[in-house]
Amino acid sequence: MIEGLEPVPLQELRVLGAPSYWTVEGHLDQLTSLTPVRGQLKAEHRGNVLIVDGELSTIVNLCCDHCLGQYNHQLRCSSSELIWLGQSPPTEEELQNSEDIAAMEGLAECLDPRGDFDPQQWVFEQLNLQLPVVNHCGEHCPGPPIRPEAAVQASAEPLDPRWAALRGLQQP
Repeated sequence: MIEGLEPVPLQELRVLGAPSYWTVEGHLDQLTSLTPVRGQLKAEHRGNVLIVDGELSTIVNLCCDHCLGQYNHQLRCSSSELIWLGQSPPTEEELQNSEDIAAMEGLAECLDPRGDFDPQQWVFEQLNLQLPVVNHCGEHCPGPPIRPEAAVQASAEPLDPRWAALRGLQQP
């Protein structure tokens, strides 16, 4: 857990009347990283909406899907999110009454207005979204390990004869 990123009651953010700022410096329990997560985070309560902005970075170690080698990957994100404060997603009427109507179209998340905002969870989610879908160590990737020719020939003889057509495709 990163010190100082404890959950904050949304009512406390509302009463504050000004944005809350956090400096992020530390390791997340849910995301193994080589360097501490560093950055800034800001949350502002605006009636029915919580506006959260953050700039974060860290370095993680990943396994390449092609060569199975380990490589370091830098995660950077500059995120801004509007979170609806209500029990259910906003209706069209609630969107019309909102001050930030132009930005409200992308709302996907809702928080209970009597609940808490967890900045550490938000940081984890934003960095986790930056992880690549396919891990590839780069242009220098040697590709999948090649089996030695002797092992290929030794393993080719006891194969079922029904695989002969596929074996023929392997030959240059």
